[in-house]
Amino acid sequence: MAETTMMELVTPGCVLVSKSVEMVVIPGSEGFFGVLPRHSALLANLQRGVVEVYEGGKVIDRLMIDGGIADVTPEGVTILTERAEDLGKVNAQEISERVKAAGEAESDFLKEVEAAL
Repeated sequence: MAETTMMELVTPGCVLVSKSVEMVVIPGSEGFFGVLPRHSALLANLQRGVVEVYEGGKVIDRLMIDGGIADVTPEGVTILTERAEDLGKVNAQEISERVKAAGEAESDFLKEVEAAL
């Protein structure tokens, strides 16, 4: 069995993800970076983009985040963000309806979620 690291994705409203994973690829403000088990500690600013979660060498989850901060330790990574959407649990029609009802900042984020689907 492959070594794993703990991943948490937290918004102000909930903990969206909390599980052990093989690797996480995160959209940092200076570009994408991967987090593997026993990664060196760091704090990173994040940009809006897709977080990819890997198991068995394959992407198993894709989550759109609206920027934030990643706290990486040898034990895992915690991603703190204002907004996040699990791309496996939403569809384009649902997002389109939410765009119409949303304010400008939320609408911009949802349009990028829709584009990532």
